[in-house]
Amino acid sequence: MSFECTKKFFDDRNFPRGFHRSGDFTRAQATILEARGVVLKALHEGSMEPRDEAEARFVAVCKGEQKAESDVEKSWVIYLAALRRKQVYFTASSATMADGGGESSDSDD
Repeated sequence: MSFECTKKFFDDRNFPRGFHRSGDFTRAQATILEARGVVLKALHEGSMEPRDEAEARFVAVCKGEQKAESDVEKSWVIYLAALRRKQVYFTASSATMADGGGESSDSDD
């Protein structure tokens, strides 16, 4: 069976409440990621070789050589897109506030 894995996949750094409660995935997509994500990540990173045609196609999708068609492929593409959206952005005023460089009450005005 393709993408077979006995270990559940969690991404606590980006989805601390889990895939099901993140609001980024349907129930089916969250289930796919949780059940097969360890293998999908290994295939995506190249630390695991594809074992069959479906896994080889998945690698091609990850490389941008083919378009996602299966539910597994689509779920992984949505996962990657969600990761890009979860990047933290700072404004120019964020650094000022973090440094404590705001207005002070002891100005010479």
